[in-house]
Amino acid sequence: MKKRILHIITRSDWAGGQKVLYTIVYGLKKNYSDKFEVEVAAGRENGMLFEELDKIGVKYHVVENLVREIDPIKDLKAYFEIKRLIKQGNYDIVHAHSSKAGFLARIAAKKCGVKKVIYTYHGFWGIEQYRGFKKQLLIWAERFAARYSDHLVFLCNREKEKAERYRIGKPSKYVIIPNAILPIGNIQKGKLRRELGIPENVKIVGNVARLDRPKNPVRFLQVAERVVQEMDDVIFVWIGGSIVEDFYAKQVQQYLDERPWLKEKVKILGFRKDAIELMADFDVFLLTSDEEGFGLVILEAMSLGKIVVSTRCGGPEDIIEDKINGFLTGFDYKEIATKINFILENFESIKQKIGQAAVERAKDFKIDNQVEGYVRLYKKG
Repeated sequence: MKKRILHIITRSDWAGGQKVLYTIVYGLKKNYSDKFEVEVAAGRENGMLFEELDKIGVKYHVVENLVREIDPIKDLKAYFEIKRLIKQGNYDIVHAHSSKAGFLARIAAKKCGVKKVIYTYHGFWGIEQYRGFKKQLLIWAERFAARYSDHLVFLCNREKEKAERYRIGKPSKYVIIPNAILPIGNIQKGKLRRELGIPENVKIVGNVARLDRPKNPVRFLQVAERVVQEMDDVIFVWIGGSIVEDFYAKQVQQYLDERPWLKEKVKILGFRKDAIELMADFDVFLLTSDEEGFGLVILEAMSLGKIVVSTRCGGPEDIIEDKINGFLTGFDYKEIATKINFILENFESIKQKIGQAAVERAKDFKIDNQVEGYVRLYKKG
């Protein structure tokens, strides 16, 4: 008899956590449909995840009151919605993602007698963005929810070490399963250059990320400003918009408004579903994050043979070998700008050395390995 699995996440948009959930579900549907019957639940916000699930024939459920913001009334309603869904679905396994859904679903699942409850951490920014009492309260909430978990999954060693430091759950429950990306087809270059009118002799330094605090878009702008003051034949492109709040989008706009000359050298495109096609035109991929649980977009860039430069922000350090298949830097924008200048000045020789090594490294993170890791957990007694 097939085991029934419910994956649940707070929002139904198309960010990193949702892509990870989708990749796992895609792999289960493709290779393990004889062993598992998988369904997904999420809040209504955005809905792009639901569109992708429709395409592969995976059933999903809308949890009407499940929202990212803390709202005691909605949160209580969401808890009972989730509990009702789990009872009706008679699931053998509940696999939760993201803080809010992870907290509510783990408790609801155990209260409903679900035999196996799994939670995947997609980073600790939800806790670490705060200080003082609020941070301690969130750590306590994670400790409490961990009691209702059979397995706690981390994307990299650094995240596991944080859980140990915060005393979240028992180490015997810890598992590391790195992310993976779906195979990328034969993508033709030129789409981004045509759209923005960028000639071939101009290098493109780009990022694909949300405009929010952990991604630090202002640092990206600071690097761009410093680089273009020394080099004329380069354009910086940020692909991604605000998903949760507009504060950082406004901050980016203010930064550019105060430096109108920089608008010719920096392009902010907003969210694009065709981001990977546009990324094909990047010469350098630049990640300026403060914190990354893993960084799926780094794997996508490496699989395209891009020169990746990333801050030492967590997950990327488990992917990139500095100066072998990419570059790791500190958080100071001046240091990053110096690195970008060096790469652009020596582009052809660095591209030849780093590009193929990046492609080979990306192959280590196969979807089959990721899904098999979760299947082992699902089958575990």
